[in-house]
Order: sequence, then structure tokens, then C-alpha cells
Amino acid sequence: MLPESYLKRLERVKPYAELWRDDHKFVEHRIGLYATFYFDHFHPMVASNEAARKALIECWQDYWGLVGTQHQKWIYRFGGSVRGFKLPTDKVPPLDVYLNDPERHGNYQYYVHGGKHEDDASEYLFSAAGFPVYGAPEYPKDIAYLELHAPLEYVTNGKLSAFVELVKRCAVRLNVDQAHGGLGLLRTYNEETTTRNTEGQLSQVFSGVDVDVPYVQMSNLFWNERGHLGIDSPHWLNVLGARWLEKLGGFEALQAQLPEDVFVVEPCGEGAFIQAGPYPEPGHKDDGLPPAYVWLNRVLMPVRAPEMVYCMGDDPGQLARYQGAKAYFTRFDAASAKLPPIGGRDTPGLVAAVSESVSNTSRRKSIPAGQPCPEAGWWFTPAKADSRCYFKVGDIMPAFESDYGETIWQWDETQ
Repeated sequence: MLPESYLKRLERVKPYAELWRDDHKFVEHRIGLYATFYFDHFHPMVASNEAARKALIECWQDYWGLVGTQHQKWIYRFGGSVRGFKLPTDKVPPLDVYLNDPERHGNYQYYVHGGKHEDDASEYLFSAAGFPVYGAPEYPKDIAYLELHAPLEYVTNGKLSAFVELVKRCAVRLNVDQAHGGLGLLRTYNEETTTRNTEGQLSQVFSGVDVDVPYVQMSNLFWNERGHLGIDSPHWLNVLGARWLEKLGGFEALQAQLPEDVFVVEPCGEGAFIQAGPYPEPGHKDDGLPPAYVWLNRVLMPVRAPEMVYCMGDDPGQLARYQGAKAYFTRFDAASAKLPPIGGRDTPGLVAAVSESVSNTSRRKSIPAGQPCPEAGWWFTPAKADSRCYFKVGDIMPAFESDYGETIWQWDETQ
């Protein structure tokens, strides 16, 4: 049985578990489990990608063996345009045939999901992509990715551990540079402005329900002229490749910083697997930041990427480079900086210290319209342009009608 306190926290995601596009043509987002794996991808004239292709085929079989092949509903064909086909179909070959085509040895994209409609965000997804490597032989490689989804109900129906073990096996097969997963905001492939706006809004509500957009984020993890830049911010499930583990001082040094009663730390291929707590935490704004994620953030910060973006462009209210991306990527930093240097096995001290350190941060994090202001200062909301405004303690935060949905006020770090 899961603890009642955890089930109450998990209950907070249910109003957002299935979000339809405004015209109700398809499901734009779901909340569920996900895992994303990044691994080396070479220009085929420089080095072979055969091992990665074989690993992807094995991951395909493993994944559908867990979730059930009956959930293979749609497959996309990529080319001059993207088109979905209802399965079964002969319009796109099976994965093993597709990946063994010499034309796909350096450029592939394979996307199968289980939605009812072609463009649905689905709790069943196998998406793999390795794009052309430019600049060879001077810059011989890039990174590719694999993304997997699983239903939210796996958290409560006894299948959570099977999903975790799947993540470990796929990470080893792919010899990943890094991988992560947990609760995620699962998105449609057919993203629009409303897709990105929703992600910006919900990033202010849940710190533990990850916004994950691999095809955008991968350029912040690796750039051909600069090489490997760093890892993503902490998640419930984390896999560090050998290069990152070495930079952190090796397995024993990493393990010593993560209390064994809170974290699972295991060898994973040539790297390390870290599970931050027994269950994936939603991190609803009213519950505060997940303590284990705050702690892990401090440990992993030395190898974190310098920056992260989650969408192209620079539209207000979205997780773009000059908008909300930095605040979201560094959302655990302020609380992590307040942590005392507790020894690696002091679990009660860990929980107490992290809880205390997040109290002030979570108080400021985001305030829905209609609620009293908790702290005097300058606040802003993505729901309205040029919304920056000074409020006194007790002032009622106003609401605005907009395409962004609920008005949520955020503390402006520039006071």
C-alpha cells in the first residue's frame, strides 16, 4: 500500500491528467510516467551506429513487452511532411527493417503512440530520433534520443517497479550519456502555441511534473563545436554516463552524498543510476519542492548544463530562453543553496533541513489570482504582458482574462 500522504500529493495531478486542445480535436497533454535517454550518434562515414540501432530494437521489444502491443495505434512517417497512419499499416516498415536500411544509419526518426486520435498526447509512446551529423570529420558526432511513456496508473497499480527496471535496462543497452524520467507532462507531437503556453503555466504549479522536449533540449546537452555540455536538472529517475560520474568523483563519492534511506544509488553500465525517493513526486506548489530533488540538485549541480530551453522562440509565458526557461531549469537552486553540509547517512537531518530550506522558496514560487500576497515585493504573471506590479502583504492578486488560462503570479527575482 502506498502511504496516504503520498496519495494525497499524487491526487493533485488528476485535474491535469488529460488536457484537450481548445477545439477538442485531440488531447494536447497528459500527465504520466516517462523516460528519456540520450546517447552518442555518429556520422556514418566516421563511426558505426550499429550498436545503438541494435539497442533501440531491443528497447522496442522490451518496452512493448511491458505495456502491451495492443497499445500500438498510430505510427508517423517523416519526410517532406509528417503524416500519421493507423496501425497496422504497410506505409512505414517495422523498426528493425527501418533502422537496418543504410539510408537510416545516420538519420532516423521513429514515432509510435497509443492515442485514440492521430495527434493525441499518449501515455504509450516509443519515439527515437538521430538527426544528421554536420561538420564531420572535424565534428564526428552528436547525440540521439529515445523517449518512452507509460500510464500514470502504473504508480498505483504495482507496475512502477517494472517501469523502473525497464529504464535501467534501456540505459545500459544504449550506453547512455545521460537519462532521466519520472512524472512528466506528456505532449502531443502536433505542438502549437497553446501547447507551449500550457507547459509554461503548469511549470509554475508542479515542480516535479517534468516538461520534457528532447528534440529542443538536446542542443543544450551537446553541441558539435563544444561537445558534451552537461546534464539536465534532477528528476525522480537519473542515469549518469561514465563521463559525468567521473567528474563527480566516481561512484563511491556520489553514493556518500546521497543518504541510503532516501536514495537508491546503483551502478548502471559504466555509469550510475539514482532514484530520488520511493515514488515520483508531483511537487505541487502547495506541497513545496520535493525534498529529495532539492538535495539531489545540489549534488549534481557541478555537472549540470549551463542553460536549458524547452521551446523555440521567445514568447512570453513560455519556457523560452529569455522567458521562463532559466527559472524552471534552476527551480531547485535557491533551496539547495540553503542546505547545511549534512553527512551522507543523516536521513532525519536531510528531511528536516530540506523541508525548512524550501519553506520560504515555495511560499514565493507562484500565487494564483484571488489569493492574498504572501510577501511584499514585485510580482508578474505570464497571463498579461507588462504585468510586473508591486504588492503588499495581504493584497489580493488580480486575475486577467487571457489565452493562458488561470492567472498565476510569480515572484520577480529582480526586486
